[in-house]
Amino acid sequence: MSGLDEIIDKIIKDAISNANSTSEEASAKASEIIEVAKNDARIFVEKNMHESYIEREDIIKRKISAGNLETRKMILQTKQELLSEAFQDAVKEIKSNPSDYKNLIAQMIKQTEEGDIVVISKEDKDIISVAFVKEILSANKIKASVLDTYGQFSGGIIIKGKHADKNMSLEVILNEIRDEREPEIAEILFG
Repeated sequence: MSGLDEIIDKIIKDAISNANSTSEEASAKASEIIEVAKNDARIFVEKNMHESYIEREDIIKRKISAGNLETRKMILQTKQELLSEAFQDAVKEIKSNPSDYKNLIAQMIKQTEEGDIVVISKEDKDIISVAFVKEILSANKIKASVLDTYGQFSGGIIIKGKHADKNMSLEVILNEIRDEREPEIAEILFG
């Protein structure tokens, strides 16, 4: 082998060695980059999964809170409806004994003053007559009159006065009682 061949052979061997070394370095560098990328991807996925779980938990908590609020609203509405029914039943109960009901109306009529006009409920026309009201007024020496037409309320009377009216309809009386005693009544009904 001549000196030139040896130099060429040496250059080729060095080039192959250098290429192998560069290839190994590139392969090692590529493996390192791949490992870093895999690690970054794993961290990204874990972080996003964690954030996703947190977001999902927040959504679930909000849905539960909204559901609980809606349930409380429905319970409150049902309680209000039951209270209203209880007061409607109270009106029926008050009117269920005509004798006692007439006594109640008579007590209301006694609050009439001279010159007032008594209005009878249309719903009471079968129990409370104009003659009955006039009889109570006369017995108590009250100079007042009775309106010929009936009022549109569920029971009781309304006294139209010179200076002020007295609304003694059952709705107004029971609403006043309800306003004053609703918490107590609700406690009895719903514990």
